[in-house]
Amino acid sequence: MQRKAEKKWEVEQMELVSNKSMAIIGYGDIGAACAKIAKNGFGMKVWGVKRRPADCSDLYRSYCDEVVGNDQYERVIKEADFVVGVLPKVADTEDFFNMESTFAKMKKTAVFMNIGRGPTVQEEDLTKALKEGVIAGAVLDVFKKEPLAPEAELWSLPNVLITPHCAQQDKDFMSDCIFQFAENLENFMSGKPFINLRDKKLGY
Repeated sequence: MQRKAEKKWEVEQMELVSNKSMAIIGYGDIGAACAKIAKNGFGMKVWGVKRRPADCSDLYRSYCDEVVGNDQYERVIKEADFVVGVLPKVADTEDFFNMESTFAKMKKTAVFMNIGRGPTVQEEDLTKALKEGVIAGAVLDVFKKEPLAPEAELWSLPNVLITPHCAQQDKDFMSDCIFQFAENLENFMSGKPFINLRDKKLGY
């Protein structure tokens, strides 16, 4: 995009994602959708990291090379070319992704992506990691405070792609929500279990 803006024609070798690996942190419905595309669509090696890996369905497990618990977190982020955060916002996930636990342990060539919740990332640590070359780049759809402040340094970093918390905003988003509500209302009236049920104790 920078070269296009400068009208520069510079040819270089491209890297294929089929040779890359991805660690998905917070392996639920959204994580599984990412894994399915990464593994089946691009042929990537994929790890799913889940608090309770025993609860992972056979279908979701089939989208990964391996589904592991939090005790294997450090091992997989050290190997992964892409670390994807899909964590919910609960007390024990605040600032989960920080310099000490995550960025300093990733490959220097790795990219961090967050499509979960903004408060799960220590943004000052991420900014420092990106500026100092601790990691190669970041793709961010969510932030601690939204909209992201105009003075935030992340805006000006050349190795960051930013989207305005819009990963779910396709043209059918609202109609899908209404249909889902209608289905749950019908389930409620007939005594059937709800879809997409939230666990109030877990917070997601």
